[in-house]
Amino acid sequence: MKPIISILLLIFPMALFAGAIGFDDLWKRIEENSSARKSKYLEWKAGEIAKDRSDKHWLPRVYTDLRTFQTNDPTLNFMGKLSQRSATDSDFSTASTRYRAGNFLDSNNQPYSNLNSNTMNLIAKDTLNYPGTHTYSRGTLGMDLPLYEGGSGKTMAEMNDKRSVGLKFEWLAIRDREFAQTGFYYRAIQTLNEYKSRLEKIKKTESKFQSNYSLGNKGNPVGYAGYLALKSIKNQITLLEKQSDLQINDYKTTLYVLSDLPPSDLEITESDLNIFLDTYFKRPSGYERSNQMNAQIKYAEGERLKVDLETAKFLPKVAAYSEAYGYHGSRDTSNAYQAGVYLQMNLYNPKDMGVIEESKLNAEAALKKIEEKTKEEEAHVKSLFQKEISLKESLDLVKETVKYQEEQVVNMQRLFQSGAINAIQFAETLNKSLELSRVLMETEIAVLQVRTEISLFSNHGETNESTGRN
Repeated sequence: MKPIISILLLIFPMALFAGAIGFDDLWKRIEENSSARKSKYLEWKAGEIAKDRSDKHWLPRVYTDLRTFQTNDPTLNFMGKLSQRSATDSDFSTASTRYRAGNFLDSNNQPYSNLNSNTMNLIAKDTLNYPGTHTYSRGTLGMDLPLYEGGSGKTMAEMNDKRSVGLKFEWLAIRDREFAQTGFYYRAIQTLNEYKSRLEKIKKTESKFQSNYSLGNKGNPVGYAGYLALKSIKNQITLLEKQSDLQINDYKTTLYVLSDLPPSDLEITESDLNIFLDTYFKRPSGYERSNQMNAQIKYAEGERLKVDLETAKFLPKVAAYSEAYGYHGSRDTSNAYQAGVYLQMNLYNPKDMGVIEESKLNAEAALKKIEEKTKEEEAHVKSLFQKEISLKESLDLVKETVKYQEEQVVNMQRLFQSGAINAIQFAETLNKSLELSRVLMETEIAVLQVRTEISLFSNHGETNESTGRN
């Protein structure tokens, strides 16, 4: 009993996995798997962090500097002793002071007759210029509070905000594009499968016709001509089936890249084309900018803000600051502080000459480019609307014609049996069926492509919640 249960447990999940997958489930897999969207999402979140950081431009900068060092530098040694507030007279001793007359006279103003401390050190190095090697420690705690930055901090915050919003729109644009691609490839597979079914039906009709009648006799030129025409149709059907299989495999491979679902495991759930489109790609009432265009607009607005950023270079920067110091050396430990305000301003920098005018021209160019792209996008969408209307009308006509043609094939078989037509005429009827079947497939795919492309310019908030696009 246990082996049987184990086998069932192995088979049952495989059966579930091998079943058809709905469009909603496929889209959820793509949302979880899309590397392009994950990458752009991370860029967006990084932009959010940059925006939040730049919003704090008015807060003070607090810093510290701790260091311990050893030096024989005269200046550092002298300043180190002074910073300890422990400087002595001997620290100011130089060679010139040692050769003063007083160093050679005793208290009675008589020259020394013997060596003593005043005369023996005359050949030694002086303590001010040659202090020796000493170790010091210094700690600094400071604060810098900007009072006026010429507007650069505020402008940078606004630019980062524009960039962050632009990245979000790009992330949404990738989502829209992948959703449209998924819908197109998913439903196009069904259209191609239906096309293959019609080809198979025509092939069976041709095979049945050939088996019921002997047409291969070269002694009957008319019958043999019909035989060759039917063989040509059979070969043509085989070629069309192979082309359809290749196209289906391409679509499945693309969906595999997006969803990580192997092509061999991708079985679609069949649905009517109009129902599928109305469920997932509702026809918009009018033109709306695509998310990609919204992103470009935000970037152009950020480009315009660069004018204010460059202008800030020519304005003063005022800030308050304070620093507290702690010193430690071989003599003592002491501390000090300083506090005040400062003003910084570029009076002349050749690298900044003309930057404001340059920024204005770049901003104007970016805005003009956006205006042109918006007009092109709007014209393209209007063209898509008209194209869809025409294609839907054509699709209805083709479907109706295909039905008539199927009925015509049955009638032509009867006419052949009665001797009213020959095999060549029947082959022409089958050939017409092939052509109409191809037109039907191509028209359906064209409708599908146009509607999914229109979805890039529609109100995405109205999309079915089950698709996960809200």
